[in-house]
Amino acid sequence: MVVATKLLARKTHKDTGKQFNVIAATWIQFMIHDWIDHLESTKQAIQSSLRHLLEWLVNGHSNPFKFFETKEVDTGSSDIKKGHRIIRTPWWDGSVVYGSNTSQANHVRTFKDGKLKIAKDGLLQHDNNGLAIAGDVRNSWIGVSTLHALFIHEHNAICDALMKEYPDLDDDLYRHARLTTSVVIAKIHTIDWTIELLKTDTLVAGMRINWYGMLGKRFKDTFGHVGGAVLGGLVGLKKPDNHGVPYSLTEEFTSVYRMHSLLPDQLNIRDVNSTPGPNKSPKLTKKVDMIILIGKNGEKELSEIGFTAQMVSMGHQACGALELWNYPVWFRNIVPPNIDGTDRPDHVDLASLDIYRDRERNVARYNEFRDDVEQLNLLVGMAAEKKIKGFAISETGFIIFLSMASRRLEADRFFTSDFNKDVYTKIGFEWVNTTESLKDVFDRHYPEMTDRWMNSTSPFSVWDAAPESHNPNVHGVDKSRIRWHRLPVFFGLTYLAMRRRLHDKYNLLNVGKTPVGAQFNARDFPFRTADGKFNDPSSEVAGSEGTFFGRNMPPIDQKDKLLKPDPMVVATKLLARTRLKDTGKQFNMIAASWIQFMIHDWINHLESTKQIELKAPTEVAEQCPLKSFKFYETKKVDTGLDEIKKGHINTRTPWWDGSAIYGNNSGELSQVRTFIDGKLKIAEDGLLQHDQNGLPIAGDIRNNWIGVSALQALFILEHNAICDTLKKEYPDLEDEDIYRRARLVTSAVIAKIHTIDWTIELLKTDTLLAAMRINWYGVLGKTFKNIFGHVGGAVLGGLVGLKKPDNHGVRYSLTEEFTSVYRMHSLLPDQLEIRDVNSTPGLNKSPKLSKKVDMINLIGKRGENVLSEIGFTAHMVSMGHQACGALDLWNYPMWLRDVVPQNLDGTDRHDHVDLASLEIYRDRERSVARYNDFRRSLFLIPISKWEDLTDDQEAIDTLREVYDNDVEKLDLLVGMAAEKKINGFAISETAFVIFIIMASRRLEADRFFTSDFNEDVYTKKGLEWVNTTESLKDVLDRHYPEMTDRWMNSSSAFSVWDAAPEPHNPIPIYFRVPK
Repeated sequence: MVVATKLLARKTHKDTGKQFNVIAATWIQFMIHDWIDHLESTKQAIQSSLRHLLEWLVNGHSNPFKFFETKEVDTGSSDIKKGHRIIRTPWWDGSVVYGSNTSQANHVRTFKDGKLKIAKDGLLQHDNNGLAIAGDVRNSWIGVSTLHALFIHEHNAICDALMKEYPDLDDDLYRHARLTTSVVIAKIHTIDWTIELLKTDTLVAGMRINWYGMLGKRFKDTFGHVGGAVLGGLVGLKKPDNHGVPYSLTEEFTSVYRMHSLLPDQLNIRDVNSTPGPNKSPKLTKKVDMIILIGKNGEKELSEIGFTAQMVSMGHQACGALELWNYPVWFRNIVPPNIDGTDRPDHVDLASLDIYRDRERNVARYNEFRDDVEQLNLLVGMAAEKKIKGFAISETGFIIFLSMASRRLEADRFFTSDFNKDVYTKIGFEWVNTTESLKDVFDRHYPEMTDRWMNSTSPFSVWDAAPESHNPNVHGVDKSRIRWHRLPVFFGLTYLAMRRRLHDKYNLLNVGKTPVGAQFNARDFPFRTADGKFNDPSSEVAGSEGTFFGRNMPPIDQKDKLLKPDPMVVATKLLARTRLKDTGKQFNMIAASWIQFMIHDWINHLESTKQIELKAPTEVAEQCPLKSFKFYETKKVDTGLDEIKKGHINTRTPWWDGSAIYGNNSGELSQVRTFIDGKLKIAEDGLLQHDQNGLPIAGDIRNNWIGVSALQALFILEHNAICDTLKKEYPDLEDEDIYRRARLVTSAVIAKIHTIDWTIELLKTDTLLAAMRINWYGVLGKTFKNIFGHVGGAVLGGLVGLKKPDNHGVRYSLTEEFTSVYRMHSLLPDQLEIRDVNSTPGLNKSPKLSKKVDMINLIGKRGENVLSEIGFTAHMVSMGHQACGALDLWNYPMWLRDVVPQNLDGTDRHDHVDLASLEIYRDRERSVARYNDFRRSLFLIPISKWEDLTDDQEAIDTLREVYDNDVEKLDLLVGMAAEKKINGFAISETAFVIFIIMASRRLEADRFFTSDFNEDVYTKKGLEWVNTTESLKDVLDRHYPEMTDRWMNSSSAFSVWDAAPEPHNPIPIYFRVPK
């Protein structure tokens, strides 16, 4: 009692900061209830201190106090003659939920569909005496009780899943569900709780190796357990290993798990009906003394608080630190319960009792552990010990963790030899493999709780903490002199894979609530719908017309900075073209037209009826083609969320569904269809048909020019050719079926061309050539995939053909940031150079130049008239032989600064706009971060001075002037234009990082590129069509077979056609080193 009073008793509460919360403190008690409890004898001991009797009487604590001795039992061994019995099962078997014997298990079971008892309010049921019904309720408080209830829900949900999949299972339901639930608990403890307890990169790696091995989760998910414990992890080993010693937990393990100092004095109860504050923090309603929250009294309190409020309250409260003078004083006068949860008559001083128990059970004092100072008690020594940075426990305690954390897994056959689908069932096995954290369990049963109230990455850290900000490995490469794009291809790909995984976790933010509606069966919709609905099996409306733009980072409100600096000043001084800079032979006008063609497929913002006017400041007015201009404000819509309250609506379907051709709803679709043999309308000259008003007939014609119009016509021809093939192969197919299959095939052809042809020319490096082909074909490559089909996961087999779509837990959409980095109007020249396709090919197949036409004359109806005179072939050859503009400063076309925008139907508006100025304004209006904040959110290094951005002194001087020498004010569009580009990249690295996220997301979130990319949905002929199309050249050759042979010298239709073809490189691509 002297030790407890002078060295342990709390003076002031010391917590763990944001690292560890009260859920984490509760979790370890939950685990103790699973693992360890000593059998006591009937003999009572009395603990008192004459010297402290008066002090204790004055302080009101019990002195002396009585407790039962630990029962000593003969071991029958000559080495250790006496031992102590454990009355819980030390396996990781969920006995905290199920009990440690048949009687306790029967007490919690319903004996119906394998399920356990749970109350209607989601909390534990209670017996006639008011005691909670759970596997182990001794020494319980409401924190442990809520975890009991949560994992009973988990067990019962697993039962439902098993019952649905295997309706003939009877009593086996309980057994399989128990196996699965127990492993989920063990996995959470291993790769979630322990990682927060020991918050270092080394222990993140160490604990994940314990579960997945050094080869990692993706490898293990694909190939199963390969190698021994190091390569493949402890889980899934061929046989259990107890190292020659029968499995048990140890006295020393019990001692280092004495963690009562984690508990606070009061629990801060939060109001979950309040509006979330900063970092999702709820309003504090009251504080409740912890002593009230134990046993039956606690259960009554919990019924008033409710599960969600209790869990959110624990999540937002830091737990105590395992240090001297931090053992809760309320624990020094506490009623211990019996095994059945009923109270004993005697109060105890738990701090003093913990000291006594270690001595009584012959646990070595601290010096025997550490060879240090004599007589020091282990509990005191661990509390006093200097801790490793990031560790919430002492190194002494950690050493016991080191041995026993592994032993709990490797000695148990249900984690080793029997960890397989035969024992767990396929569904149970998948359930374990797709659960990575306690958050996953929360989200299954309380789907809105973490989304509304949890800002942190792990539910075991304080919930208002910032999420994990970056991957130090990525920054380590970024900061080194050897940049990722200079690494050998294999290592560059590894870097990009790390980045994609990082961004999938942190840079996909949901905007808007998921509408509540009936689930649909994907098999009822084996086709792309007109408005994009019924693609995502978990959300009927995901990706449909009229849904929200998502976010890759939190919005930054700029309503007070919309004109700072003035957009027309920025456009005039930093964007407006002074002379045309092109991309050399890398990228041609077909490539520039292609990305506009894709934009017409993906994104368009809904506008409000309110007009905004921008006026040119005096300092630039003379240089502005328009002295002022009006435009419609982007419409803001309530999202129904507290984190992102306002959002913007996409009037196009963001899926890769060919809506540039087919339209975004049934009305637009019906205009382009012939309703004969599945075909679309096309003119006899191979160009678009026009309506009575002279407007082209295509899926989306707003702000069209003849470059986009030609591509729309080409892919209508492609669609109709597919219809002919399907009609010939499957003569019984009706018009609607032919149309649906042809649309699927055409959309996939477009997506494939964009992925492995256009993007490869945009980012012309061996690393990106390999990366984009991996996205489509996987590391194993095209030949392997053509022969064996999709094998393995996304890495080995590619995103296309995955067993199921993956939206990474965020409903699919394209994002505001994606829109911003696709602002590429600088690709357009001032004039289109028309070639004479009746001339004799010149050097490198170049045709004779016949005339130049101002780009302003190639827009809308005027442009359509010009195109009908030029013809498809001459137009395509002309674009093929002309380099496009570079995405640089001072290269934004002046003619786009005085242009007529169009309505959704393609008709002209009355007001001209300055598009360069408008684009600066749009990013600010839509709360898109400025350049430095944008890069920070993407874990890229921000600039600290203008010289970090560019070496061009004129640019530095102008940037300094326009932005008042404040790099934080720099607009995203300007920063990307000024940025030093990676060799071979036509875009900035900043934009490229958004590409990394969204290029993959467009494929992997779409079931028609994943689970439904097969012959049943596409038809055998349709799938062959996709698989044999590798480039835009293939499509051109199908419909204009002589054009590329006569006029194209380059390898890709997206590079300038008189460029030299790509030379053969005999070095396998993964072994290449950038020049």
